[in-house]
Amino acid sequence: MNALKSIIIGFIAGVIAAVTVQEFISWLFVHYWTGWDAEPWSMAPTRSLIVPDVELPWLAGNAITGGLWGALFGLILGWLPQGMMTIRGAILGLFGPGLISAFTVMPYLAHQPSPLLEGNVSLIVPILCISAGFGAVAAWLYGLFSFGRLP
Repeated sequence: MNALKSIIIGFIAGVIAAVTVQEFISWLFVHYWTGWDAEPWSMAPTRSLIVPDVELPWLAGNAITGGLWGALFGLILGWLPQGMMTIRGAILGLFGPGLISAFTVMPYLAHQPSPLLEGNVSLIVPILCISAGFGAVAAWLYGLFSFGRLP
């Protein structure tokens, strides 16, 4: 498999993981965790982080961002599935989108300091769980789509 195919399959896996698992985990935190109020599957317009003049529905922006992370995961995970892709994806999700979200995206959207720097557990735990779940499912789907078998 070449790099372009890895990017495309990773993008597709990332989009699917973002609009399903990531939003489902967010829904669980909205209903069963105090302090997390991010409405899952929201179509409310939100400023784009990449192009601030453009407003996208939250779900569409989340899908695009998930696809970009998935494309990067496709390049990192490589052309041959080695080891447990789901565990590798969860680790990538924690250290990629998890930490970046906690330090930059969430504070930017909430106009507040980073929850990691303030020790706000009601925001740290959901961000890290959502990111790990996203990474695990994106890597699992990448392995499934790339090689036609469950990694």
